[in-house]
Amino acid sequence: MLTALGRRLGRRLPAAVAVLALAAASVVAMTAKAPAAHADGCTSITVTRDGTTICWINGQQGGGGGGGDGNGVSINCDAAGNIVWDGQTYKCAINGWSFSGGCYIQPVVPQPATNDPIWGSSDPSTNRAQWEDCTPGRSASNPPTQVGAKEIIGPCVGYCAGTNPVQLITDELQIAKPDLGMAPPGGPGAIGFVNQNVWFWTKGLDTSTQTRSAGNVIGTRTFVAVKWTITRANHTAPDATLSCASDYEYSTSDGSAASKDPNCAYQFTAPDTYTISVTTSWTLVITQNGVADAPQTITSAPNTTTIKITEGQSTNG
Repeated sequence: MLTALGRRLGRRLPAAVAVLALAAASVVAMTAKAPAAHADGCTSITVTRDGTTICWINGQQGGGGGGGDGNGVSINCDAAGNIVWDGQTYKCAINGWSFSGGCYIQPVVPQPATNDPIWGSSDPSTNRAQWEDCTPGRSASNPPTQVGAKEIIGPCVGYCAGTNPVQLITDELQIAKPDLGMAPPGGPGAIGFVNQNVWFWTKGLDTSTQTRSAGNVIGTRTFVAVKWTITRANHTAPDATLSCASDYEYSTSDGSAASKDPNCAYQFTAPDTYTISVTTSWTLVITQNGVADAPQTITSAPNTTTIKITEGQSTNG
C-alpha cells in the first residue's frame, strides 16, 4: 500500500524527469553552439557547459583562465573582434598575434629543430614554440612585437596544425650541398693543363650519424659516400667517377704534388672543357612506435663547376 508521501512523489516524478530532460537538452545545445563572430585565427569555437568560450587556433586549444603561459588562447570575442580582460578591452587578434590572458602570442616561424634545447622535456610533435608579448597597452596602434618578447613552449592538439613529425624529421635530416674544393680551381674562365695533378676535397664534411626525434618518431641518417663525376663537354657519360671523402685541402706549399688521397686525385688526359660535380649520399631510416620503415637513400643537390683543360704544364696554385 502506498503511503500518502509515496503517492505524492509518484505524481511528481514524470514532471521531474521532463525537467531534467529539458535541462540536458539545453546543456547539449549550449555545448554544440558556437558564436557566429570570433577572432581571426580561430579554426573553430566551442562553448562549454559553464559558458566558457574555447578558441581552437592553429590546432591549439585555449580556454578558461588562459594566463598567457603558452597553454592556449582564452577568448570571448564580440562581433567587432574585441575581448574584455581584467576590466580592459583588447583586440582578439593583431597582425597575426592572438590575445591570451593579458598577453599576445604568435607561433615561432620556422619552429626550432627537434633537437633544440628550448624544447626541454616537451614533445615537439604535441607542442609548439611561440612568442609571448606581455607588454601593457598593446593595441592595433601599438601592436605586439618579437623584440623583447619571450620564446616559450606551449602544448597544442595533434601536430599543432603543422608538419607531421615524420615529415618534420625527414626535412631536418636532408643534407646540404657539399663544398666543392678543387685545385686548380674551377669556375668561369678557369684553365688547367693536361697531365696536371688535380686535387678534390669537401671542406668540413660531417660524416657522423645524425638522429632527430619527435614524439614516437625517430629518424637516423647515416653517411654512405661522396661521389665526384668528371664529364667532358658534349659527353653524356662521365669520363671518371671518384669516391673521395677525405679532406686534404691543397696548399701552395704542395706545389705540383698529387693529393695525399689517391681517391681525391685526378689528371686530365685530353684538352677540352670539363664539368666537375660532387654529391653526397646517405641512408635515412624513420622509426615509428619502435617499428622501422624501409631504409631510403637520400642524395644531396650537386655542387658543380667547370674548367677548360689545355696543353701545357703548371703547378696547381
